[in-house]
Amino acid sequence: MKILETERLLLRQIHKDDYSDLFLMNSDPQIMRYVGDGSTRDQQQMGKELDMLISHYVRNQAPGIWATTLKNGNSFVGASGLVHYDNTTEVEVGYRFLKQYWNQGYATEASVGLLKYGFETLHLTKIVSSTHPDNIASRRVLEKIGMKYVDHRIQYGCEQAYYEIRAEDYRERYNKQD
Repeated sequence: MKILETERLLLRQIHKDDYSDLFLMNSDPQIMRYVGDGSTRDQQQMGKELDMLISHYVRNQAPGIWATTLKNGNSFVGASGLVHYDNTTEVEVGYRFLKQYWNQGYATEASVGLLKYGFETLHLTKIVSSTHPDNIASRRVLEKIGMKYVDHRIQYGCEQAYYEIRAEDYRERYNKQD
């Protein structure tokens, strides 16, 4: 099921057929370096995570993590979405991409689409995000899409640089009217 579309990307619900792509992404130490404690997933862990991601849609807890694919050819490039931030009621924008799709603007493009969806469809008042403090590329994406650095905090079991954007700041930045 398609959730949203950007200029080059489609975001859709994850399904069982995505297992190989998700495993390829989540078993790569370079991709996982700044995710939580940096642990990669083995096949069994990836199977459990896939089941959890799919069940998330049924439980309807925030929108969820979606497969992110190229519109032309439908190639899997990564996963992105809106989820509850580390057991809080805040909604977080997040993304993870296969290495061959890094530095092509996909994280920025997906994130801008997710902000639009969060503010214009879900009518959220604030969206947050966090990343490992040393993940300069991810911090640049967050700043590029208009999120403001707030502070460092311990979340997901490790130190994180915490960012947020409020609905009024989103509307001002992207010239959106109510």
